[in-house]
Amino acid sequence: MTIYQTRVGPIETNCYVVADPDGNAAVIDPGAEGERVNRILDEHHLQLAAILLTHGHFDHIGGVKKLLAAHPQAEVVIGEKDAPMLGNKPGAMWTPYIDLNDYTDLRATRLVREGDVIQVGSLSFAVLDTPGHTRGGVCYLCEDCLFSGDTLFRFECGRTDLDGGDYPAILRSLRKLHDLPGNYRVLPGHDELSSLEEERQGNPYMKEAVR
Repeated sequence: MTIYQTRVGPIETNCYVVADPDGNAAVIDPGAEGERVNRILDEHHLQLAAILLTHGHFDHIGGVKKLLAAHPQAEVVIGEKDAPMLGNKPGAMWTPYIDLNDYTDLRATRLVREGDVIQVGSLSFAVLDTPGHTRGGVCYLCEDCLFSGDTLFRFECGRTDLDGGDYPAILRSLRKLHDLPGNYRVLPGHDELSSLEEERQGNPYMKEAVR
């Protein structure tokens, strides 16, 4: 498995291009700048099979439309409770920095829940329901990697004061991640990478979750 990471959009969302040895690829959280993500796919001769969204906030979905224009065969995957968010427009404060056309007519082709698996070539992405930041947020497990979206950051967790946020729910989600067997690389939706063991030891929200 090869991972190409880039930061996109006004909130510097971490977008991940994940490829198997045969060039089959998934893109996780293309929050903006779909053309740049397409260039990564082209430069490495990758075939996009799936766009995996951890949740429906604007800074995680703004590149979907341009990716689909170049790769219409790709699935668009989101947690079933977040699917209605794909029709939402970003707040007015962000409109100077984005193209609102990127948010029109967005639809998922596959709605997922806990236990579902998305197959991309030889890669298997297992879905974990992790509500709290949004009602339908999910994380994706693939090999030794946890793509945690805005549920788990390095020594932080996602905010819960937006619509659909729920602090007790995000604590339950953090407990679920804490209790995963073994260690994983943590690839979050923003900020720096981490590991699950580092978060077990040093994340105050995860510590609160397991009290």
